[in-house]
Amino acid sequence: MRILIGGMNHESNTFNPIITGAEDFVVFYGEEMLTGGRLPYYSSTGIITALEEAGCDLVPVLLARAVPNGVVSASFYGRLKAEFVLRTRDALASGPIHGVCLALHGSMKVEALGCAEGDLLTALRELLPDVPFTAALDMHATITPEMLQRVDGFVGYKTAPHIDCAETGAHAARMLLHALKTGAKLHTAYRRIPMLIAGEKSESEAEPMRSLIEECRRLERQPGIEAASFLLGFPWADDEHNGVSVLVTSLAAGETADAGEAEKGAAAGAAALAESFWRRRKDFVFRSEWYDSRRALECAYQGVLEKKERPVFISDSGDNPTAGAAGDATELLEGIIETMDQADKLPAPLLYSGFYDAAAAAACIKAGIGATLDITVGGNWDRVNGKKIPLTVTVKNTVQGFGPFKADLVLASHRNLLITLTSKHIGFGDGKLLPALGVNAADYALVIVKLGYLEPCFRAIAARAVMATTKGCSNEVLETIPYQKVRRPLYPLDPDMVWNSGFFPEGAGKKAVDR
Repeated sequence: MRILIGGMNHESNTFNPIITGAEDFVVFYGEEMLTGGRLPYYSSTGIITALEEAGCDLVPVLLARAVPNGVVSASFYGRLKAEFVLRTRDALASGPIHGVCLALHGSMKVEALGCAEGDLLTALRELLPDVPFTAALDMHATITPEMLQRVDGFVGYKTAPHIDCAETGAHAARMLLHALKTGAKLHTAYRRIPMLIAGEKSESEAEPMRSLIEECRRLERQPGIEAASFLLGFPWADDEHNGVSVLVTSLAAGETADAGEAEKGAAAGAAALAESFWRRRKDFVFRSEWYDSRRALECAYQGVLEKKERPVFISDSGDNPTAGAAGDATELLEGIIETMDQADKLPAPLLYSGFYDAAAAAACIKAGIGATLDITVGGNWDRVNGKKIPLTVTVKNTVQGFGPFKADLVLASHRNLLITLTSKHIGFGDGKLLPALGVNAADYALVIVKLGYLEPCFRAIAARAVMATTKGCSNEVLETIPYQKVRRPLYPLDPDMVWNSGFFPEGAGKKAVDR
């Protein structure tokens, strides 16, 4: 069987003024996908491996990925789409395509266009109207009508932080293979729940997500059910389709019920999952300590200096690049400067990772390791929540061409503050970033990271984790965000709203469907 594979993965924050362009993406073309597209945190890894193990003839088209950021450049997306379509046409010219399996995010937005996934899928469906499509999605996908109309089967990540990316890709691939081998059709039932949830309230190892994900897994064990997923939407995108979605994909095959019965089972399962989720809406709360920036610093200083806790981590959650924020908001840095007398008392430098500031990074690299110079940090992009903060720094270390995005890194000191700077918009949760600069976070008493929930590499060493609800493009207090396009009522923006999930237990009355 010839299976076409490819994908686009970007989480687009509409409150971030940066337009994400070619320099922000890594793109693997054709056969490059089979090597470059196999990192552990890529769903394409599982797709490729599962299909190879099944003996399929893979037709790799294109895989484009970028760190979450502002909306994607229309011209750049246009070039990606054109290349995707051209390579798909070429693949068709060389032989039949039996199925399509895609690695998508689900919340990629393009300037002046909106949903990238729906637009790309529409173009692919015109070329491949009759073959089954499956897709692996990020847990924070935003489901649109175009996506539902073009794809037969979906499966989303079940972990946050996302550590099951490859497994999700493999699940999507197996679902496609099952449909092809049986000749049965995949069908996806959908329910929208009018809610938005900050990611830091929905960690999968904490309640209520732990129990809700287990409900998905139980449903997946039922005959005829291929996949059951909660897609939470992306709260930092002002989009009419935003909200939590339930997707349940069914397949009538073998000794299971006929297609109609399988579809009924999927619809009932989706409605029941939606009911469970809505019933527990008030249980979604921050699991770590959380305070405004001033109080977060006070607690961290107290923890280190008085209680001898170390390392204490503070998440600069409002300016989290892995949630699409700019990475140069300065509220917490301003607080540190105001309290430098306390920072100077710390037993090791206060480690802050970090800031996206290409100009500051370039100046430090030009000056060289050991040089002392005056720079400004922050406020280049997010000028609502960031200012250019003047600092006199000494360059401690530099690294050029780090990671898949080839970023330049700088470690610089200001009094008892160590700060990392990057030349490109990348995430600071990468467990390899600080070691590349010769830094072991466990050696420091107070560590600040531009993240929401701590990634596993930091969680494993944190004696205490404090989340600062700082101002920025990934503001965790959703009720304060000036949404204009989301459909209202929407919980928690409208906390007293009433919603009928459409689920009625057997014998309780007529079933309703909220689509």
